[in-house]
Amino acid sequence: MDTPCNYPPDEILNPLIGKPNYEYIILWILSNNEVCSWSDLKEKVNRSTLSIYLNRLKSNGHILKSEFNQYRITSKGRERYYELGQAKKGGRKLSYPPKVILAKRNYDHTILWMVYNNNYCKWGDFLEEPLSINQSSLSKNMNKLMEKTFVIKENKEYRITRLGKSEYSKMLTYYDLDRQSILEEESKRITELTQKTLNFFESFEISERDIQFRFLNSVLRLDYEKIKPVLRDEEDFHKILLLLSINHPNDFPKYMFPEEFSEKYGIKKTTLDYYIDEIVENQIFPIRFFKLEVLPDKFYYFQSDEKVEMMLRIITEEHITKFTYLNKLFEGSSDLILPLNMSSTVNAILDEACQNVFDEGLKKSLRKFLPEYINYLAYKIEKEKKLVGVSDKLEGIIWQNIPEILQSDIYKTSQYQFIGESEMNYYLDTSILEVLQPYLAFWFKPEELNLKIQDYLKSKEYDKALRLEELGKVFANSKSKIKNLDLIIVKGIILCHLNRNKELIEFLRSKVDLSLINKEDEIYAPYFFLLAFSYMTLGDIENALNMTNKAIEIYPKLPLSLVLKGLVLGYNRIYTFDAEKADKEMGISYIEKAINLESNKNNKARYYQLKSQILLELNNYEDALESIDNAIKLNPKTLDWYNSKIRILIYFDQFDEIITILDKLLVDFPEAEKNLKIKKAYILREMKNIEAGLEIINDLIEKYPEDNSLILNKIYWLQYLDEKEKVLTTIEKIIKKSPELGIYHDTYGEILMNFEEYEKATKEFLKTIELASDEWYINQTYIKLGICYKELENYDLAIDYLSKGQEFTNKCFCDLDTKRKWLAIVNLYLAEIEQLETEF
Repeated sequence: MDTPCNYPPDEILNPLIGKPNYEYIILWILSNNEVCSWSDLKEKVNRSTLSIYLNRLKSNGHILKSEFNQYRITSKGRERYYELGQAKKGGRKLSYPPKVILAKRNYDHTILWMVYNNNYCKWGDFLEEPLSINQSSLSKNMNKLMEKTFVIKENKEYRITRLGKSEYSKMLTYYDLDRQSILEEESKRITELTQKTLNFFESFEISERDIQFRFLNSVLRLDYEKIKPVLRDEEDFHKILLLLSINHPNDFPKYMFPEEFSEKYGIKKTTLDYYIDEIVENQIFPIRFFKLEVLPDKFYYFQSDEKVEMMLRIITEEHITKFTYLNKLFEGSSDLILPLNMSSTVNAILDEACQNVFDEGLKKSLRKFLPEYINYLAYKIEKEKKLVGVSDKLEGIIWQNIPEILQSDIYKTSQYQFIGESEMNYYLDTSILEVLQPYLAFWFKPEELNLKIQDYLKSKEYDKALRLEELGKVFANSKSKIKNLDLIIVKGIILCHLNRNKELIEFLRSKVDLSLINKEDEIYAPYFFLLAFSYMTLGDIENALNMTNKAIEIYPKLPLSLVLKGLVLGYNRIYTFDAEKADKEMGISYIEKAINLESNKNNKARYYQLKSQILLELNNYEDALESIDNAIKLNPKTLDWYNSKIRILIYFDQFDEIITILDKLLVDFPEAEKNLKIKKAYILREMKNIEAGLEIINDLIEKYPEDNSLILNKIYWLQYLDEKEKVLTTIEKIIKKSPELGIYHDTYGEILMNFEEYEKATKEFLKTIELASDEWYINQTYIKLGICYKELENYDLAIDYLSKGQEFTNKCFCDLDTKRKWLAIVNLYLAEIEQLETEF
């Protein structure tokens, strides 16, 4: 017979004054019972309130949930329970900083000390003795700490974050504290993490000491706060680290497949696969993970600076140094001493590594791994610079560092096709189409129609170019072939820019007579280029390669044919349309051949940009940077190159260098002032210089008062500063002014989501869908609407809209990072709903 659950007295459940404190009620129940089920807790707390508080208590480490849907209180939870109980009795004891810290009057340090050494602090705690911080200084310093996400505010209580705890450890070194004091303070952070880890080991019966040690090492080195915005369950984060700890080379040949792990530890495989990939391949943390592939389907992982990696590094560095020194010593020697070669060096590394570090069964995997590892060491040693993680990969679910809304023209017309007709559509940067210009006589004939089209293409008003009456008359008879191939190609370029790729393929096929091809006339090369480009956007690698091979067959030494082959193979490597071809060739060698043959300086620079883009998507950041620098050297007066360079530098978190570049560009390209200053503002925000960024936005609004996109910029800033009333007032004014624009309703919905007003947000998103069902952001609208319904516990509608968002994301013409991010979000929320429905 089940033991009955103990519940709090009525004065706690239904207080005479004020509302029930549900946090205290739940902790009371869990503190006075060994374990409780969902249904036990639901007896005294309604379902929606219970869900909110359980998630909050779990994320704060106050409770644990076992795989059998049982909840238990942790030691940290008991501290919180006693603290709340003490507060109900009329007071709580606070710890205060030592005199050495108070004497300096660095109020940010004082605040940080207080929130670290007390479970939470209230505003009044800082105003009273012995702190006595005045209101103005308190407000300024508290805002600064909250902007840096060192401190958070919940229910009028200020608490330290995990990032804040790291900052607290650094802060202690500024004071004349003895070494033991600093170690004791730092040990508090480690104790808290290790206690949480012990609870995790107990819940999931992790008893092997080596796995425990590797796991604890990862938990201490990898900051959960970095991915908390998208992976809201810290327990799932720990499970991901557990898999990395289990599948370690030291335990070879033992192995746990992700499917087996997923089932045993209760984590969705899509979640597991996605975050393993982000941690290992995309390096979202500064700590580097290495992967050994054991064919056909096993992967072992180890970290930089752990024992295995340090021993491999010593062995590798010794042999590489030996290889370099001895070859240099005997360079040009006529003696019969044969210099070392790289093959013999790799064999020597393998022999020693497998004798002292790795199991002999990993030798083949190490042989494949070593070239990449040697490159890593060379980069680390010679450049003395870490391969830093991609810090913007997992920032927020909806709130972007540089919101996509501000990267696009909000007034684009329906001529643009953002959601393709195919099940899957793929983004290719259309700036490469500029290389077709030198092949078109059209570009050099000063006729009225030509000049009009050129003006629209230069200003990127492709829809207006397509609507030109004169152009329409040229193609009025859709059944006939046209001798003016220049205009056919130009219209094809316009359709390409508008993402209307199926229409482009049908148009070119119907208008061009291939029997007229003259090998001496290079005008047909752009024809093949456009067709192959469009086929790639539809994921049709077979037809894309057919067009490419025809171009090379007819024009074997033409740079345009070679760069087309590089483009097709490069994007095949990125999207993996054909896995076998992707493994063999990444296309860079063809692009390099085109660069060597190209005489047109601007085209050569575009080829360098294409090379850089492909390398960047393949996470080869250093070579991507070098390639775009070559483009800049060739033609420093093209703004587009600098935009590409800034995108790469963002991956490296090189914000100071970006600011320097933007300041120079503002001088060299005054006509681009608005966009450049917006970028500068957002980079300043990334540098935590919020005031300077907001000042730039305000200056732009004053200079361009009619530009509503700038107002949207300011809204994001105000929202970041938690200025709820100002945000809502501003967006409502914009909507009143232009109620027909779906983008404003979409933004309003995001804002309401941010303030957790999900019911109101759904109305705005539904209005967006009504007004803008074919706009570039509509896939995101469906996903955000699904998230709102999930939070409102309407799981049927949540699944419907998330699934629709998933479908549209697959069909949308958006860059790979954006597509991956939104698909990952959909999968995570669908998995969460599935889990909730299983629980209920």
